[in-house]
Amino acid sequence: MFRRLRQSGSLRVLAVSIAVWTFASAAIAGAASAASFDPATFDLNLRDVASGFARPVFLADPGDGSGRLFVVEQGGTIHILRGLTGNGGAVTVDPEPFLDLRGQIATADNEQGLLGLAFSPNFANDGELYVGYTALPGSEGGAGNNTVARFHIAAGNPNQVDPASEEILISVVDPFGNHNGGNVMFGPDGYLYAGLGDGGAGGDPFGNGQNPHALLGSLLRLDVTNHSDDVPYTIPPDNPFADGVNGAPEVWAYGLRNPWRFSFDRASGDVYIGDVGQNRIEEIDMLPDGSKGGANFGWNVMEGTSCYAVEGCDPSLFVPPVAEYTHEFGCSVTGGYVYRGDSIPALDGVYLFGDYCTGLIWGLGRDADGAWRMSEPIETGLNISSFAEDANGTLYAIDLGGGIYRIEPGE
Repeated sequence: MFRRLRQSGSLRVLAVSIAVWTFASAAIAGAASAASFDPATFDLNLRDVASGFARPVFLADPGDGSGRLFVVEQGGTIHILRGLTGNGGAVTVDPEPFLDLRGQIATADNEQGLLGLAFSPNFANDGELYVGYTALPGSEGGAGNNTVARFHIAAGNPNQVDPASEEILISVVDPFGNHNGGNVMFGPDGYLYAGLGDGGAGGDPFGNGQNPHALLGSLLRLDVTNHSDDVPYTIPPDNPFADGVNGAPEVWAYGLRNPWRFSFDRASGDVYIGDVGQNRIEEIDMLPDGSKGGANFGWNVMEGTSCYAVEGCDPSLFVPPVAEYTHEFGCSVTGGYVYRGDSIPALDGVYLFGDYCTGLIWGLGRDADGAWRMSEPIETGLNISSFAEDANGTLYAIDLGGGIYRIEPGE
C-alpha cells in the first residue's frame, strides 16, 4: 500500500507578483516571534512518504511518544501510520482502522465527512480524542449536522477506539452541504477550539457570519477538561460571550466563511486561520496569543479586505486578514502551520499555507520592520487538503488524491 521513501520531482517557483497587505490593527500588531522573513529565500521540497489513502484530509500526532501518526480519511475512517517518526524504518499502516464512523457520516456533498481530529493534551493518560465530522441529517432537517464528539481508547487496546464511548459535544444543523469547517485543535491554553463554516450555499444567506449568537461561521472555544456525565464541556470564563447575552457562550471569534484549517504556532501561541473565500479572495487571519476574544473577521460584509455584501462598508469595524490572494492563483485556501522544526532553519517562524485547487504553497512571515510579507508561490501539482505537524515540528502536506508528503529543505 505504501511506497518506499523517495524524493519527489523538482518543484518550480512561479514568476508571479502577489500584493501583500500590512495592517496596523491592534488586534494583529505585535513583535515578530522569529528572525525576519525574506520572501526571496523561501524554498522547500516535498518527499512522498506514504500513499494509498482514500481522500485523506488530516494527519495528527497524539504526542504520546509512540511514534504513531493518525491519518483521517474523509469517508469516515482513521488509520494508524507508523515509521515516519523516531528512528525511521519501514512505513506501514495498521490493517484495522483506529476509528470507523462510516455508518454515521454524511458524504452527499463533496465537503462533508470526517474532517478533523485532536488528541487530548493528556492523551497518554486519559485516552481521550476529539473529532469533527458531518453527521447524517436528523429530524431537524438540513444537509447534516456539524458535529464535535469525544471518544475514548478501547480498554486494553491503544490502537482502537471504543465506538460506544462517543459523547456529542456540539451538534449544529447545517442548512447546506458545503462550508462545514470541521477542524478541531487544542490551543496552548488547554481549551479545545473548533471551526464551523457559515452554513453553506453562497454569500451566507442566513447571515450567520455576522451573528455571534450562531455557532456557524465561528471559531468555538470549549473547556473539555471540566466536564461530567451530564455536562460534556464548560465555558471558559474569559470567552467573550460567556454570559450568553451578546452572543453564544461557546463563540471565541466570528465573521468567518469556512475556516477549513486553523492552527497554533507551537512557539508563540498565535492562531492562524485559513478562511476560504467566496468568488474573489482567499485570506489568512491571525490573532496573537493572549488576544481578547470576540474578534469579528468580517464575513459576509467583507471578503478579505474588500467589501462584499455592503457597498461602502467600513473595513475598520473588522479584524483584517494578514494576507490574501485572488482567484487568479487558486480557489480555496488551505491553512497550514508556522514552521518550528529543525531541518529547515531558514523557515523558522514562517507560516506555510497553500491552495487546494492549484497546489500552490506560500510562505508568510514578518520582515525586519514587523510588516507581513508573502513569498512567491511554489507549485506542487497536488490537491492540498491539509497540512500537518508532528511532535518534532516536522510539517507535512496532504494530497486529497491519497498521498502524504513531508516538507524538506529545498535543493
